[in-house]
Amino acid sequence: MRRDDRADVKHEVLFEDALTPLKHRSLFLGRALSGRRFFAARVFLGMVLVVLIGRAGWMQVARGADFQQQSENNRLREAPLLPRRGIIRDRQGRILADNIPRFQVTMTPMELPRDPAEMESDVSLAARVLGLSVNDLLPMANATGSSRDEAMIIADQVSYRQAMDFAVAWPDLQGFSLEVAARRRYPWSHEIQSLSHVLGYVGKLSPEEYQEVRGTGYRRADEIGKSGVERGHEEELRGALGARTSEVDAHGRVKALVGERPAEDGTDLSLALDLDLQRAAEQALRKGLESANVDRGSAIALDPRTGEVLAAVSWPAYDNNIFSGGVSSTAYAKLINDDRNPLFPRVWAGTYPSGSTVKIVIAVAALAEKVISANTSIMSVGGIQIGGSFFPDWKAGGHGPTNVRSAIAWSVNTFFYTVGGGYESFVGLGVDRLGEWMRKFGLGSETGLDLPGEREGLVPTREWKEKTKGERWFVGDTYNLSIGQGDLLVTPVQVAAYTAAIANGGYRIEPHFARTGTSTEMGERLADASIINTVRQGMRDNITYGSGRALSTMPFPVAGKTGTAQWHSEKDYHAWFTSFAPYENPEIVVTVLLEEGGEGSAVSVPVARDILQAWWDLRKARQGIF
Repeated sequence: MRRDDRADVKHEVLFEDALTPLKHRSLFLGRALSGRRFFAARVFLGMVLVVLIGRAGWMQVARGADFQQQSENNRLREAPLLPRRGIIRDRQGRILADNIPRFQVTMTPMELPRDPAEMESDVSLAARVLGLSVNDLLPMANATGSSRDEAMIIADQVSYRQAMDFAVAWPDLQGFSLEVAARRRYPWSHEIQSLSHVLGYVGKLSPEEYQEVRGTGYRRADEIGKSGVERGHEEELRGALGARTSEVDAHGRVKALVGERPAEDGTDLSLALDLDLQRAAEQALRKGLESANVDRGSAIALDPRTGEVLAAVSWPAYDNNIFSGGVSSTAYAKLINDDRNPLFPRVWAGTYPSGSTVKIVIAVAALAEKVISANTSIMSVGGIQIGGSFFPDWKAGGHGPTNVRSAIAWSVNTFFYTVGGGYESFVGLGVDRLGEWMRKFGLGSETGLDLPGEREGLVPTREWKEKTKGERWFVGDTYNLSIGQGDLLVTPVQVAAYTAAIANGGYRIEPHFARTGTSTEMGERLADASIINTVRQGMRDNITYGSGRALSTMPFPVAGKTGTAQWHSEKDYHAWFTSFAPYENPEIVVTVLLEEGGEGSAVSVPVARDILQAWWDLRKARQGIF
């Protein structure tokens, strides 16, 4: 073989092996992989394989059901079926609140197309059909967090024509829904606006309210009772959502109905309130306010046997229909900027000095604690002088010898100064026992009214004054407390409640609007029957010859107590009157307050007279007595 041929052979061998002897020398063609590194690589690849197999097993076994459910959720869509809210009626069965249908359109951001261009196209189409601005809808469509999977209302009270146009476009819109909801209607509230405080209204859940009720069956788009009976009885009035489940394609278009869970309608509610008496009470109060040249007041009528509220008027008032389906900003601003505060339910949320109406409670306390007897006589000479302070009677020169009945009849301050705070050698109840008996009769706490927003009022104590005012308690404070002045604060419903306890023989009642029956179980008597009867007689004397004698000519016997509460050094007194009738077997309590009205006997008594007469006339007519 020639030399050149041998050289060619040697070059060809180079391509057969990576390392081949060449003239007895090694030729290196790349870095060799050591055994240790090769083993490490095998271990690493093995671990990766184990992880992948384990992950696949975990997804198929441990999470298989979850992923299957997610797959089903992508295939299935659940649309809510809205319940009918319970109807509210008065004691005669007349409808005070019902429902009328309305169309609304909701959007669920999570169900919108994932492609941004397609999503914007759908949102633009929906906005165009509904007459909305796409710039208002896009931020809602791009919502983040947990709100993405919640339906949100984008158009409410949609017209029938718009609803039909939207229904035509609906198959091409992913993530939108057309719902037939209900709008609350209050058929009598325009005529009798004082009903609005009692009934309240419903409105859209605020973010704060939604956080409170989240997980209890509410959606962000739902409504909830905001005030009054609508709020106090929300649970039974609302009902429960149902659902309709449909199968959808990849674009969210409905292909078939899979199943349906019917909604549970809310429970209808019957109130003890009498629509006719409510109308009469509102008219009487408005007439009294006009006569006294003031514009704020309240009146409540209840059954002392059961606690059922027959009428409750806070004035000024408003028409709660304006809140149905959403209130305009202009209308709402007008209400909240009104200095008279027409949204304020004065009957249970207004707090005022009780004036002399609380003297019936103090009389019970003095008799029960044996500070006085029914025959104890105290001389009224026009007031009491303590050091440099003078505590006057309302009548100059005083009323002369006074027992508990005549003290109630004429509202004699000196008598109650003495039995409350003591004088000279006479030992009175003192602040501690006064407070104890006031709390026994329900002052300083809510009455249990089945509406939100009830205020507790205030029964002042030594500790309260030291903590709040940084001052110690003086005997003058006890004198003021003994006649319903000073720091004592009550609500009109509290005054009606303790009047009811005197009327029914000494049993504390719990006022309520929902009708529960014709009788209720009485608790423990607050004081002996003889003591309660003495105070009842004093209230009857108030009508026959005392400060409430304007009612002495009524066709049925009435008992009552006037009150005039000083609350401001530069403004007129609050005018109170509380009463019950018929005297022997009471069926009604009527309590009236005219804010800054002046003397209770002059302005509040006529209002109560008109309410009591209206009640009597209705009672006769319904019993067939003419």
